[in-house]
Amino acid sequence: MARANIIGKILIIDDERINSETMKDTLEDVNYQVSLADNAQEAKDLIQRQSFDLVMMDVWMPGQDGMSLLEEWIDAGFTTPIVMMSGHAEHKDVVKAIKLGAVDFLKKPLHDILPLVRKFLSEQVVKQDQKGITGINFDAPLKVARNIFEQEYFNHHLQENNHNIATVAAKAGMERTTLYRKLKDLGIDKNKA
Repeated sequence: MARANIIGKILIIDDERINSETMKDTLEDVNYQVSLADNAQEAKDLIQRQSFDLVMMDVWMPGQDGMSLLEEWIDAGFTTPIVMMSGHAEHKDVVKAIKLGAVDFLKKPLHDILPLVRKFLSEQVVKQDQKGITGINFDAPLKVARNIFEQEYFNHHLQENNHNIATVAAKAGMERTTLYRKLKDLGIDKNKA
């Protein structure tokens, strides 16, 4: 069933269906779209087919456990925030999950899930905003970030000014010959940007 005004897509991975169904009902009541997986393989299949804003995963599951799936996804460059959950985790499990890349570790049963989900998703919005409208990763080395910015800057001005090099050079405060060299260094075709 498609819902209007979805405010976030969440994947809950938990073999205890009563827990995941309760969380799903609570979240869907306020317009989150929730998918459920009972184990790691189902979760992997869902991740291949669609994207999520948040993953909430139990530590103890039959087959591949949540910790090893967390590690697998983080090693593969998975960027969706993952929250680990357990009803009987030890302190060392919490520390390990956070070190591996989980954004938090929650004790089940989760009695007040809505404020937690809102917090995790709002933190993601802040992180996205910090990247800026160009999508520059501010954790990248300065030279890489500067090149990304300059490519977008010059592509924008070339398109806006009908690829007129003299106009773009004037806007950038550069000599035309310097601009030609810069475009070549950045791999920008001055005629097709």
